[in-house]
Amino acid sequence: MQKEDLNYFRRWFFEYVNRFYSPNSFTQENIELKIEHTGRVCENIHLLAKSENIDENECMLAESIALFHDLGRFEQFFKYKTFRDSESENHAVLGVKILNKERVLSRLSGEEENLILKAVEYHNLMEIPKNVETSSKLHYFTRLIRDADKIDILRLAIEEYAKEGKRRNPALELYLPDTPGYSEPIVSEILNNRMAKISDMKNRNDVKLLRLSWIFDLNFPVTFSLLKEYGYLDAIMSSLPENKETGILKRHFENYLNAIESGALKGYIKP
Repeated sequence: MQKEDLNYFRRWFFEYVNRFYSPNSFTQENIELKIEHTGRVCENIHLLAKSENIDENECMLAESIALFHDLGRFEQFFKYKTFRDSESENHAVLGVKILNKERVLSRLSGEEENLILKAVEYHNLMEIPKNVETSSKLHYFTRLIRDADKIDILRLAIEEYAKEGKRRNPALELYLPDTPGYSEPIVSEILNNRMAKISDMKNRNDVKLLRLSWIFDLNFPVTFSLLKEYGYLDAIMSSLPENKETGILKRHFENYLNAIESGALKGYIKP
């Protein structure tokens, strides 16, 4: 991959997203939100890649994956007015279809094109498919995009939670109600150090817990360092309602993070 390839991808991306300009303020707000999100994920994956000391060609591959990881979100929201895949289309699969239809990656080698397409396809799965060799480049780059993506979604979340008393974006909360309590399956998954499932979410508290549960699927030590530096996890935990169940969950998250920081759970970070 050459520098001019990445420059071409950047130009194509902005030309593509401009197709979705809308006079509807709510639609346009969310299109712009995803453009900004893409830029932040590109910055995040660059930080992660540099921390791993990978070469310039691989850094450009990583940035290309970040640039295209949410490509399907634009058509998805423009058409369905939701970011919830179960109520529209799988945005990762949709993004791969668009890249193939537009032949955006045809200037690359077959190996590089396949790597980008598969990393985009796998970035939003509960886990990377078992048939992907853990020692492969695909597995490595998929882990990079999954971490880079999560970092910025957490940023978006705390910016929304800071808008108490102001108009918030219901699309970011997947249109779920602001009711008390938590979904029991989500609590159970967290207490077993597993990511919560989107299908188990019943209200906005569950959305917060699901995002916090992503700490059980982070792949690189620098990701934890960045989240601590930015204060995203603390901010989301502070936004939870004050009750006994919340106290148990907060202590569980804090104990897990402390164990990671101390090295006691070093094995939980994928090599």
